[in-house]
Amino acid sequence: MSFLAEERKKIILETLEQKQKVTVRSLSSTFQVSTETIRRDLDDLESQGKLKKVHGGAIKISFQGQEPPHKQREKIHLEEKIEIGRAASNLVKDNEIIALDVGTTTMQLIPYLKDKNNLTIVVNSVPALNLLLEYKNNNMFSGKVIYLGGEVNPYQMSSFGPVTEKILNEFYFDKAFIAVGGISLEHGLTGYDIHEGSLSKKIIEHSKEVIVVADHSKVGVRNFYKIADMEHIHVIVCDKEAPNEWKNELDHHDITWLTP
Repeated sequence: MSFLAEERKKIILETLEQKQKVTVRSLSSTFQVSTETIRRDLDDLESQGKLKKVHGGAIKISFQGQEPPHKQREKIHLEEKIEIGRAASNLVKDNEIIALDVGTTTMQLIPYLKDKNNLTIVVNSVPALNLLLEYKNNNMFSGKVIYLGGEVNPYQMSSFGPVTEKILNEFYFDKAFIAVGGISLEHGLTGYDIHEGSLSKKIIEHSKEVIVVADHSKVGVRNFYKIADMEHIHVIVCDKEAPNEWKNELDHHDITWLTP
């Protein structure tokens, strides 16, 4: 069977999700292409931050409990994040006040919010702020933008800490879109960073409706810092359907699971 390059890459990533490692030799045999073709595929995927090449093949990226930098995270599961952002944006109504948690997935809502009327968007992400200001300067977005200032984390390009949380305490939201490092039935929402997780927790406390945006790689994962239990979530937007074993728990907490 003949596979196009993008089809091969998609299957390679799916195989990594299941087996954690792939070899050039086995992929060459599976796709019936040369080892050089497979190496080019792996080179391209590594340049996108989707895997790590090792001798004879590639392994699934592991950051050993630390979140990769914002610039690198932008490239990981990008197509899935775009679809999640589009689907999540449909939940936003005119005249609402919304909070966008820091994250490369929540960033993907912004292009789809341009035509909403009279929105107020609160962010603590520098890239999100820059994109919203670009839209405003080009008359592509007419709503209000509020930035939660404070100390800036240059690694993740976001503000955090007591000053940021003090500003946040002054606001309440109709909807909050929360990005997470992991989500599981047992451990709820978790993240890599205490400061970011603490801010996410406060955003949740100040919101009428909590919407989690997470690609499939976050499902069933537990990270370092506990953000919230499942009972505090109203909607999960993910690029894949909920695991079958989650259905009863989602129903129990009245959580809606949406896929693009």
